[in-house]
Amino acid sequence: MLSASLLLHCSSRAHPPLLYDAPVDGGDPTRPDAGLDLGDAGLTPALCGNEQIPAISDPPNLYFIIDRSQSMTEKPAGSPYTKYENARIAISVMLRAVGHRLRYGAAVFPSLADRDGCTPGQPLVPTSAGDPPSYAAKGENGPVLTGMLTTIGNAPPAGGATPTAASLRELLPTVVGLTGRKTYVVLMTDGAPNCNAALRCSVDDCIPNIEGDSFSGTACDRTFNCCDPKVGGACIDRQDSIAAVQEYEAAGIDTYVVGMPGSEAYASLLNQLAIAGNTARPGSTQYYAVSDTNALSDALRGIGAQVAISCDLPLAQAPTNPELVNVYFDNQLVPQNTKNGWHYAADAAIQFQGDACNELGSGDVLNVQVLSGCPTVVR
Repeated sequence: MLSASLLLHCSSRAHPPLLYDAPVDGGDPTRPDAGLDLGDAGLTPALCGNEQIPAISDPPNLYFIIDRSQSMTEKPAGSPYTKYENARIAISVMLRAVGHRLRYGAAVFPSLADRDGCTPGQPLVPTSAGDPPSYAAKGENGPVLTGMLTTIGNAPPAGGATPTAASLRELLPTVVGLTGRKTYVVLMTDGAPNCNAALRCSVDDCIPNIEGDSFSGTACDRTFNCCDPKVGGACIDRQDSIAAVQEYEAAGIDTYVVGMPGSEAYASLLNQLAIAGNTARPGSTQYYAVSDTNALSDALRGIGAQVAISCDLPLAQAPTNPELVNVYFDNQLVPQNTKNGWHYAADAAIQFQGDACNELGSGDVLNVQVLSGCPTVVR
């Protein structure tokens, strides 16, 4: 429960160049209200009202599970960075914009101690509250985000396959154990899950066949199944990966699926994972398919807005007189209106609708204040 008006600070204005070693000017990310800039509890003289009604902060968790298989060392067309580095950049763009409204952490797969290419993934960055929004307002990465980016950067791909199903199950207790009102996972991968040696499959689910490889000079095509046990190619670990995502969903954890460049051949599987994770997008491509750096950043920013920005605003207390309450976005009055403004969703909860909700979701609103003391302006 907070003692001042809610400051959203989730601007979607253009970002300056990424600064992984941006200057840090203090701040304690461990304090209970980390991620919300409470600022001065005094009233803005230009606004009508003599009492602020505080909002309740219960930020969701966002947990990144990042593929660090060998193929993540490749550079997408037109990019000077590897796919893994692009993932880190996109995470920075997203969390600089909305990280102050989240608790976030990260894991990678396969493990840093990978022994056989298929060692399940491991937690990498413990989940914690994001930086205060003052860093985002200055276009800087705060200490929490800087530390996360550094840790991810120090765990680059070093070989290995893609043990998606085993990694999701390995990480499930960690993710389920997170506290907060809701937890979301962002699964970032550039290929098909494999590492299930017990699987047998036709050429349709044989990864070397799908990717046009060859064994001992023989092409993996419709006439030669490179996943025959005598050849030893890897099959797509389809059903087990879907089942693992379903286990997260059964625990109330939605999974966003981001297909990095190189994953296009596995679109049907990634669609199935998105459906299992309760995040399927409309249309034929239901996961977040990205083809370049900009598309990746846009995808993560879109996910961040969905997770972090809500048009439902719970209040710490019900107004003494509901007819003497007004809401302001950045000192601009938002009239009470059930279609394009705000209304009471409960005695101690406000909901934004229509134009007001869209404006809030755009990220351009920095400050939301709920004040009591003047007759409610209704439109």
